[in-house]
Amino acid sequence: MKKNCFLFLSLITLVMLFNACSTDVDLYADYKDITVVYGLLDSDKDTNYVKINKAFLGPGNALEIAMIEDSCNYPYKLDAKIVEYRATSGGNNFQKTRELVLDTMTIHNKDTEGFFYAPDQLVYYTAERINNNTSQYKYRYELLIDRGDTILSAVTDMAGGDAFNINNGSMSFAGDNGTPVKWNPCPNASIYEIVMRFNYMDLRSPGDTTHDYIEWSLGTYPETSLELDHNLFVVSHKSEAFYTKLAEHLKGDTIGVDHLVANPAICISIAAGNEELYNFISVNGPSSSIVQSIPEYTNVKGGYGVFASRTMKEKMVRFTSITDITKWGFREIK
Repeated sequence: MKKNCFLFLSLITLVMLFNACSTDVDLYADYKDITVVYGLLDSDKDTNYVKINKAFLGPGNALEIAMIEDSCNYPYKLDAKIVEYRATSGGNNFQKTRELVLDTMTIHNKDTEGFFYAPDQLVYYTAERINNNTSQYKYRYELLIDRGDTILSAVTDMAGGDAFNINNGSMSFAGDNGTPVKWNPCPNASIYEIVMRFNYMDLRSPGDTTHDYIEWSLGTYPETSLELDHNLFVVSHKSEAFYTKLAEHLKGDTIGVDHLVANPAICISIAAGNEELYNFISVNGPSSSIVQSIPEYTNVKGGYGVFASRTMKEKMVRFTSITDITKWGFREIK
């Protein structure tokens, strides 16, 4: 599974039943199976994954219970599929075009330092490509999960399409303000995350060359906070912020390390998420409120979680001049 620029959030459900006529507190009602779903469709990926788990509540230490496999994983395969719908010419009505039955695989490399069972995890996936031809059609996808006693469902539209592109042709950090990042809006997107990555090599001795990089996040922006400039979204930044990143990254280097750049360029990555993903991140993000109650968001009927879509564009953009970074000890190699 590829790394993503955007964040996966955990869901914890606490249940307490009170008896109004008694001082007794019933902490544990009859067992109820609660399904938790996370799925992010991406039309640029050759494989799409859906994580299906169950929430738990029981007597004893919750941290110990979480480390037991069948406390959060179903011991059997659920019937799960993604149904594709394509809008008719009018764009208001959708017709079913195909069903993608989800297969399962077990991954064996989940981080064992977490609170939940690891390293083996069952994931659901489809290797059929997700359509997202927004220039001609509009696609909608429905996730259906048959749990035996309940049918869970969730619906999402698709963020992406050919119209979504990074517009920068070059990048400079020579002045106070660096070259702004510009891009064409992504159809059906409600949130963007912009990251820049600078790749270079360290030469410590003849023949001892290692590859390294510096990653710099320009932040996450709801679409409503961005303004269009000649039909482009624009995010500005200070050159000094980039140089500060360089200094922080290089301060641990020993004397005698030579920083080499084969092709002076920076990779701009922009991830775009649709409205379902934006709502989920907004509700589950950090809050400055002193109120202890936390709002709840899920678009999974019959369960909890999120079924949404995202897409990402990357572009290597050359520096206007290598002098932008030579003062930090970088040397261009031909």
